Amino acid sequence: MRIQSVLIAAGVNRDGYREILGLMIGDSECEASWSEYFGWLKRHGLKGVDLVVSDDHRGLVNAIMTHFQGASWRRCQTHFVRNILEVCPKSLQRKLHARLRHIFDAPDLDTARRLLKEVVQEFEAVAPKAVERLEAGFEDATAVMALPGR
Repeated sequence: MRIQSVLIAAGVNRDGYREILGLMIGDSECEASWSEYFGWLKRHGLKGVDLVVSDDHRGLVNAIMTHFQGASWRRCQTHFVRNILEVCPKSLQRKLHARLRHIFDAPDLDTARRLLKEVVQEFEAVAPKAVERLEAGFEDATAVMALPGR
């Protein structure tokens, strides 16, 4: 049995509506597969990409940086939260999840950083692996907050 990956891209059009940009079956989620897919999207008219949100798989991020130079990249907060919670003790997951939502819903980066410090202080002794992941990926997951006009 041969395992393959489904590569899919969704975008937001000028009217603010989400739409599927394309889908491709790839041999894996490696940089080469994502590069082939992004090249295909561009050959079929994709342009004007300002922001790309994705997982932090290295091959995917490398392909994004190659094909969408000048676009901002942000780590997907939904996947990031899942990554954090998977190493958090079960009894603390609900509480930590609520605190993470406050961070990502912050009105600005300074507030998000203040909330981050509070969460680190509250959870570092009881969920050190979760705190380590949070600190390691915080900047990538809040990158859009740092853009001018945000």
